[in-house]
Amino acid sequence: MKFFFIACLMSAGMQTVSAQEATWVPKNVAVGVGVGTTGIVIDASTTIHNYFGVRFGVDIFPKIKVNKDIDLKTEGNNKRLSQLTGEINELNAKLSAAGMETVDLSRYPGGNLPNEMAVQGKWSNTTWHFLVDVYPFGAAHSFHATVGAYFGSSEIISLYNREDGFLQPINTYNEAYLSSDPNVRSVIDQYGLTMIGADMGEYFVTPNPAQNGNLNAYAKVNGFRPYLGIGFGRAVPKKRIGCQFDLGVQFWGKPDVYIPTYNKATGTYQDEKIDADRAGGDVGKVLKNVAKFSVYPVLNFRLVGRIL
Repeated sequence: MKFFFIACLMSAGMQTVSAQEATWVPKNVAVGVGVGTTGIVIDASTTIHNYFGVRFGVDIFPKIKVNKDIDLKTEGNNKRLSQLTGEINELNAKLSAAGMETVDLSRYPGGNLPNEMAVQGKWSNTTWHFLVDVYPFGAAHSFHATVGAYFGSSEIISLYNREDGFLQPINTYNEAYLSSDPNVRSVIDQYGLTMIGADMGEYFVTPNPAQNGNLNAYAKVNGFRPYLGIGFGRAVPKKRIGCQFDLGVQFWGKPDVYIPTYNKATGTYQDEKIDADRAGGDVGKVLKNVAKFSVYPVLNFRLVGRIL
């Protein structure tokens, strides 16, 4: 009889523990689709007790592209590149005699160096998210505070030439400019030639030969971005269909902008992180505006369908 009494107590205790644990096991599941400042939102969600909801999914941001022409020039010289054909032909003769690669002008219209280059800027911000909704009023109200994170590529803006390999002859010219061969230097010094690139305020953009004739400038933020926000609506609706509204911010850090330059002190090409206040022109204005935002605003509306 004593053994039976103890067994009953143990059984009741185990049932109590099991019931307590069950309250923290996901009760139901929903899928959602939405739209907002993070793009098109697709995710799955569940609830844990009446006070917590969990969401995991992807935010597909459409790629935004802007086309623009930028001026090419020689560093510290306002002479138009198309006027350097005679000097380039003379330089090529010296390069050929030295067994070095010559500047191939045949790929450009009219056989002249171009005065400008067509570039494209691209904004790309597709991310994944893991979010926890906290309902302080339990099942009585859909108001929630949300914590979590977004994560994805750190490169959000890129700038590149639209025609692949467009800068290859200019890379060859710049390498000739850096040559120590006395015959090649005689032409460079005679005409006062300098490196070819593009002005950006106090910076001079110089394409890296390792990029095979292409320009690559970019802006980076943190790939892992903590999130904090508030909203209305449940991760899993009480009825079959519900909606959820979110307002918050991603903490992605101050954007860093990198451009290709040539470091004369070390004699190497580099991706240089620039100070937006020292970058001039339209590009400088854009960089200054981008650099102001260390957080990214989130405003999303989501339709949720309960499946369990």
